[in-house]
Amino acid sequence: MNDSNNLKNESDKDSYKDSEINSNLKWNTSIDKMLENWADNAKCYEWMYTESYSRYNFRSTAMTITVNVAIAFSGITNLIVGTPTQYTNVSPSTIIGCVSIGISIISMLQDKLDWITLANNFKQASQQWGIISRKIIEQVSLPWQGRKDCGTFLKYIRADINQISQYNSSIPKDIREACNKKFGKIPHFDIPDICGQLEHTTGYVNDTNIITKINIPDKSGILDPKIEYINDLKNCNTTTSIIPNV
Repeated sequence: MNDSNNLKNESDKDSYKDSEINSNLKWNTSIDKMLENWADNAKCYEWMYTESYSRYNFRSTAMTITVNVAIAFSGITNLIVGTPTQYTNVSPSTIIGCVSIGISIISMLQDKLDWITLANNFKQASQQWGIISRKIIEQVSLPWQGRKDCGTFLKYIRADINQISQYNSSIPKDIREACNKKFGKIPHFDIPDICGQLEHTTGYVNDTNIITKINIPDKSGILDPKIEYINDLKNCNTTTSIIPNV
C-alpha cells in the first residue's frame, strides 16, 4: 500500500512539474506552426474516420438485414414442412437444415467481425477529431494576447490527441491512401504520417533571428526593397542594415 502511494505521489509530482513548465510557455510563431499542423492532421483524421464509419455502418446494416431475412425464411420452411411430400421435390428436413446452417454462418460472421461496434467507434473518433480541430482553429485565429494560457492549452489538447490516437491504426489502408491523394494536392497542408507521406521534423526558431524585409529610399527617392538582419539580442544589441552605396 505504501509503495503504491509513493508511486502515486511521484506521478503527481511529475504531473505538477510538467504543468509548471508548460505554464511558462508563451505564444510564438513556432507554436502557431505546430498547432496549424495539428489542425490539418485533425481534419484528415476526421475525414478518414467519417469515411470508415460510412463503410462499416453499411456493412453492419447489410449483415443485420441478411440475418433477419434468413430468420424470416426459416419461418417459411416451417410452412413447407406441413405440406404433403408429394407436392415438393425436396425433403423438408433438408430445407430446414440448409436454412439453419446459413443462419449460423451469418450470425458467426456478424459476431466475429463486429462491424456494428467498429462503425460506432469510427463515428465517435470522427466527432472527437472534429472537436479537436475546432479548438485549435479557434485559438490560432485569435491574437496572442486574446488566447488562453499557452502551456495549459497545449497540455490539454495534447492529452486529447493522445487519447484518440489509439484508434488510428484501425483505419483501412485504402482510405489512408485516398486521404493522401485528396489532401496532398493542397499546398502546405500537413498530412498525417500514417497516410504514407513523411516530413522532416523542424525545430524551434527564435523570433528575434527572423529576417525581415524593409524599404530604404535610394538616391532617387524611390523605395527600394532591402534586407535588414536583426541579430540575436543575446549576442549583439546593434542592428545591421545593408544600405546602398552612395
